[in-house]
Amino acid sequence: LFGLLASVSCLALINASPEELHFTSCGTESNNWALRGLFAANKRKGRHVVISAIEHPSVSLAARRLELDGTKVTVLPVDGDGIVAPQSLKEVMTPETVLVSIMLANGEVGTIEPIRELAAIAHEQGARVHTDGGAAVGHMLVDVRALGVDALSLAASQFYGPQGAAALYVREGVRILPLLEG
Repeated sequence: LFGLLASVSCLALINASPEELHFTSCGTESNNWALRGLFAANKRKGRHVVISAIEHPSVSLAARRLELDGTKVTVLPVDGDGIVAPQSLKEVMTPETVLVSIMLANGEVGTIEPIRELAAIAHEQGARVHTDGGAAVGHMLVDVRALGVDALSLAASQFYGPQGAAALYVREGVRILPLLEG
């Protein structure tokens, strides 16, 4: 019963359908799966990933691992308010860009990134878009359809839920490879 209630609550929080929500053990696992799984499923397109300079270590270190394996990783700067300028993303996008991962809200400085606009720019080049919603879900209105993202990570512990309960939303039709085999 708890699992059913948790599932329904998470679906309502982000406006997702049941087949789009995959439960994980923590936000770090969700973020790692998003970066590694989306990249692996789409790497025939190219070997370029874009993140921001203020990502959670579970995103920046996963991107660093991809970089060590030969992927070009571009780290976008933020302005004095901690915002990624959409124009800066537009300038680094190439036909080789596979994935863009920018956090939705920063829990340390409180900024909310222009994800809808960033996603539109990335999608123009055929790249997948992931956002770390850990600091946003449960604290502000988050609608994955309105944001236009392909994947969103969330962790229950960030909005008064239990430790060890998290999820990765993956938009229906988006291919992602598993993080764990077996």
